[in-house]
Amino acid sequence: MAITKIHPITTTLTKALNYIQNPKKTDGTLLVDGYGCVPETAYQQFMRTKEKVDKKDGYLAFHLIQSFSPGEVDYETAHKIGIELADKVFKGRFQYVIATHIDRGNVHNHIIANSVSFKDFGKYNSSPNSYYFIRRTSDMLCKEYGLSVVAEPKDKGKSHYEHSLDKKGQSWKSLLRQNIDRCIIKARDWDEFLLLMQREKYEIKSGKYISFRAEGQERFTRSKTLGADYTEEQIRNRIAGGKRIEIESSQRVSLIIDIENAMKERQKNPEAYRQWATVQNIKTMANTLNFLTEHNLLDYNKLSEKTEATRESYNSTRTRIKEIEKRLKTIDEEIHNIDSYRKTKPIADKLETVVFKERYRKEHEADLIIFGAAEKYLKKRFNGGKAPLIKDLRAEQKALLAEKDKLYESYYSEKSELSELQATMKNVDMILGRDKAQEQERSKKRMGELE
Repeated sequence: MAITKIHPITTTLTKALNYIQNPKKTDGTLLVDGYGCVPETAYQQFMRTKEKVDKKDGYLAFHLIQSFSPGEVDYETAHKIGIELADKVFKGRFQYVIATHIDRGNVHNHIIANSVSFKDFGKYNSSPNSYYFIRRTSDMLCKEYGLSVVAEPKDKGKSHYEHSLDKKGQSWKSLLRQNIDRCIIKARDWDEFLLLMQREKYEIKSGKYISFRAEGQERFTRSKTLGADYTEEQIRNRIAGGKRIEIESSQRVSLIIDIENAMKERQKNPEAYRQWATVQNIKTMANTLNFLTEHNLLDYNKLSEKTEATRESYNSTRTRIKEIEKRLKTIDEEIHNIDSYRKTKPIADKLETVVFKERYRKEHEADLIIFGAAEKYLKKRFNGGKAPLIKDLRAEQKALLAEKDKLYESYYSEKSELSELQATMKNVDMILGRDKAQEQERSKKRMGELE
């Protein structure tokens, strides 16, 4: 779990930068990094950015703190998470210094970012919305690294899945399937099923095809339009706990029937069923049945294969995005240092020819510091060789950004789909008792290893 907070720095930027880079707190500054600047010269580089557009007034910088639970994360992982957080929050527009402190019981990151962008010279907008984004991004990264997050109240409105159904114009059908599935499990016969549906506030119209209409719904929905498992004949058969009437492929094995039969089996022990059938469990089961039907994943192997394929695709996309983000960060550093070197080199060269060298050094102290840092970076980065042209770096940057934007479309879609598939797999295993069987198998294996 990570707690985040952010506050502006108005007068003590030098002091703040020195504090977070304290060698005693950062393992001898091994856990200190900079973006768009060299940590040792960050103050001068921050101020130079402001001077370019005369924005030295107001907030000098923003100080973001990310604190982890004691013992939950190692130093290097915490530092890595902090860099990813800073990259996502400041979007490559603002210079920052990050330092991971390890001198206390809990590991925590300090990130100080310039208030003015060195890319477009706009100011960082700190607001409740921007803080919510910081907290949400931090939680997302913690989940990706297997850390806990602060639990928040669940949305009392529609789920992501329900919203997606609304967009498709299927929300009435989705809810009807869910309620039919739930009432089938509770009902002992057809009449009780109809009574339970009425209690769910459905108006029922019988005839050649049975139809239902919810409160606020304009037209009746014929149950047969919901799918092969929702015809009147099939609903009656499901209530009776019968085998599935094969309508589609003879090879298809319906998880829905397996789940319903598992529930019917539970009902044979009323006391145990009463303890299990909490509102949450019934709702979970209904959502699971709904998802399986909606996505035609009525075979366990098919569900498992779909989950694994989605996981592989998601991990591949995520890995490539991280590779691109790492390269983009390096390109930004290269462009910044090449530009700084080019602009300050004439000032540094002139030092060799002036008569009053000390006075010249004092007058151009900031530029000389920046030149020295840029020169040091470029020698190390390119092994003393020639640096690439800025125009070539910008062309590569543009191509990578386009690829990244396209990948993120897949990333968010795959992430949402994987989350739903994993939850469904877990729920199916729980309902069918597979989770207990798997745990017993693991327990036997552990006992065998001990013997």
